[in-house]
Amino acid sequence: MTGTAPCNYTSPSDSHQDPESKASSPFGQLAPVPYDLTSSLGSGQDLESKNSSVVAWQEADHDRPSIPTSLWAEGGFLGCLTLFGGFVGSFATMGQVSSFGTYQAWYLEHQLSAYSPSEISWIGGLQLWFMMFSGGFVGRLFDAYGPTPLLASGTLIYTLSLMMTSLATRYYEFMIAQGFLLGLGAGLVYNPCIAASTARFRHFAGTSSGIVLGGSGGAVFPILLQRLLSTVGFAWAVRIQGFLALACCIIATLTISTPSPKNKSTPWIDTKSFRDIKYMLVCLAYALICLGLFIPSTYIVQYAQAQGLSQNIGFDLLSIMNAANTVGRIVPGWFADKLGRLNLMIPSTLLAGISCIALWLFAHDTATLAAFAVMYGLFAGATMGLDVAVTAQISPPENFGTRVGMSYAFMSIPSLVGSPIGGAIYASQHGGYSGMIVFAAIFNILGFAFLMAVKLMINRNIFVIV
Repeated sequence: MTGTAPCNYTSPSDSHQDPESKASSPFGQLAPVPYDLTSSLGSGQDLESKNSSVVAWQEADHDRPSIPTSLWAEGGFLGCLTLFGGFVGSFATMGQVSSFGTYQAWYLEHQLSAYSPSEISWIGGLQLWFMMFSGGFVGRLFDAYGPTPLLASGTLIYTLSLMMTSLATRYYEFMIAQGFLLGLGAGLVYNPCIAASTARFRHFAGTSSGIVLGGSGGAVFPILLQRLLSTVGFAWAVRIQGFLALACCIIATLTISTPSPKNKSTPWIDTKSFRDIKYMLVCLAYALICLGLFIPSTYIVQYAQAQGLSQNIGFDLLSIMNAANTVGRIVPGWFADKLGRLNLMIPSTLLAGISCIALWLFAHDTATLAAFAVMYGLFAGATMGLDVAVTAQISPPENFGTRVGMSYAFMSIPSLVGSPIGGAIYASQHGGYSGMIVFAAIFNILGFAFLMAVKLMINRNIFVIV
């Protein structure tokens, strides 16, 4: 079979195998045996021996499981229903979290006007930290009990957090309601959406995770919140989003399932993973990327206002960035299943960093900022959309949920401190944004370097499908 291979786990010991000993071409894995089988047999062998070898190979090839050609062929009705539920659940949770820049701009002028941008960004950072850090125990509970109990409890906590946020007036109240509770509830919904979709689609892992992550309604929530704030005020604007989230999370709870058997013997922390060099390097790359990944979406509205643009234009720029982010999560996932998950994630991470330096650093008008929003949204979306598929590619199926959860736990601390560090750099420059922008770019590029190292560990041929 020529082309990309299924999303099969490779044990850590496989990384020591000489890449040249593997049958591979510049465009992917070759068939299990050379095309001209008879020429590979010794010249002293008779024709009968050749024929028997050919027959044996044909029988073995006939018994090999066929590669699914579509999402429906691999996942069936329940798989596609899981994708729909994951898309809706991601819309409700990640859409809200990725739109914190809208809240930040509002708080700076209203409830939290006495606080600095760095202090306010801790609310969004705490939100991201809990959502990702919860992946550690959510992954273990997913392996043991399946997605439904997690989704149901997450729906209750997430809805409660938004209702409490609508009543908050003080900094610590926002930290508890929108930081802690919303992050925890979002994690209990978002992480099972991702894990269930990838558990049902091993071959189309990139496509399936891209579809689910593409549901993140970051393009919808800033515009919706902007309109609601100007018409019904803050409290009811947040409550309306809470009711919308409740409906979406109920749909996700009723439609998401997994084919994997429940495995209650899975450890809470898979210590064997710490000895898998490829897995640890991937987690380190994720952590470095997350230090800078969310800075543009957190500060794009504030930056636009600093350039003399209106707050409404800032909200529109955030919506454009999130819309491009959605496209970046879905489309590269399909190509990644054809061309290789790491092959798509590596250049996307590099280009996300380069776009910060090449565009954002010199953006002082609406057109340049819109171009940056599109470019960064596309490449950052591809980076976020492929992380689960890359983790699945280097993980054994029986503890996939735990490994994904552990990788999100690795990302949680950088996600917590990244935006506040950016705000502190901004304050140290007395309102200058160049240091923050370079900081975001550098850590995206560092993540690219570690991902490239993993690819070369798997196969030193840079053109092979990985």
